[in-house]
Amino acid sequence: MFKRILISAAVAAAVSTPVMAEVSISGSAEMDFFYRTNQVASNGENAFGQEVAIIVNIDGKDKLDSGDTLKWRLAQKVATDYRYDSFGQREAWIGYQGGWGELRFGNQFSNQYLTLDWPYGAQGQGNLWADFGAQSVNYARAISYFSPDFGGFSMQAQYDLGEGTGDAYAYEVTGTYNADMGAAGKLRLDAGYSEARNNGAASSEAFVFGANGGWGKSGDFSKDNKASVINAGARYFIGGFDVAAAYKRNEWKGDVNDKIHTGTGKTTVDQYLIRAGYTTGKHNMNLGYQRVADSKTDGVTANDGIDVINAQYNYALSKNTSAFIQARHHMFDNANKTSVMHGSWQLDGAANNGEDSATRILVGTWTAF
Repeated sequence: MFKRILISAAVAAAVSTPVMAEVSISGSAEMDFFYRTNQVASNGENAFGQEVAIIVNIDGKDKLDSGDTLKWRLAQKVATDYRYDSFGQREAWIGYQGGWGELRFGNQFSNQYLTLDWPYGAQGQGNLWADFGAQSVNYARAISYFSPDFGGFSMQAQYDLGEGTGDAYAYEVTGTYNADMGAAGKLRLDAGYSEARNNGAASSEAFVFGANGGWGKSGDFSKDNKASVINAGARYFIGGFDVAAAYKRNEWKGDVNDKIHTGTGKTTVDQYLIRAGYTTGKHNMNLGYQRVADSKTDGVTANDGIDVINAQYNYALSKNTSAFIQARHHMFDNANKTSVMHGSWQLDGAANNGEDSATRILVGTWTAF
């Protein structure tokens, strides 16, 4: 972490005492170079591609006379050639922390989304576990509470004030339990529930509410269309081994989007995930499997399920940098790739051309700073 101490001095007199507040800069830089099969952008042919993701976080904190701490964050994924601009769209919040917990106000990530993305969506499993679904990604006008740790248990609650003319309706509650069992290993349990009304712009992509205004803007949550997610997961660590298993149910209800369903009924999609990893020295190996079950609309089951297997090998180049190679293979129940997923990018660019699978092989580096 790169750190600077900002000093502001009173201008009035030489005897005035400087006021000091701590500000730190952190983030990550990732480079991905990949080869993907059956691409819609190349008429079903195979293609190479790349993506660079640089994230910059600026954090500040000040110790108050009461003993509590005032905190703030300004964060952005720096612009690539096709997305993200306006520094602060990613996160921009102010918080207050004490023995009673922490309260934050402003543009924040959904805690449920962060859990789905990592740890469960790590090692190449995030495209369907975190980026697909009815969950929120961020709340632009959020009020969030983080509890203290109670014997390994903690909970978080979030609510978005919205930008609509009526009462907003976007909230979530999440919880985590950590247990250190000594020689028997360590256990982590996660669970969460989120629900939000929306303005009809919802799709199978995890929500960035206020899509009509872009990332970092709140939405009109007073409509009758609903999207909700319940998730539960467990991770177990012993020696160099770790295993994870998780469940997630997505539900869309109302006149949401004909890419999910037609009419005003209810569509549900269940998801299942397992992963196992092993670390020795600088080497880390992972193998995972996901099942996206057939969707059900008003009790009628469609033939649109997906099985995904993935593997990833990581090698530590330094204490801050790792290199990795990843393989991910999608297998469609329906050869025409019929699914509730509205975008081919959710399936690594797979084309709807009668092929029953799509594969991505990726190499890259990841650096923390």
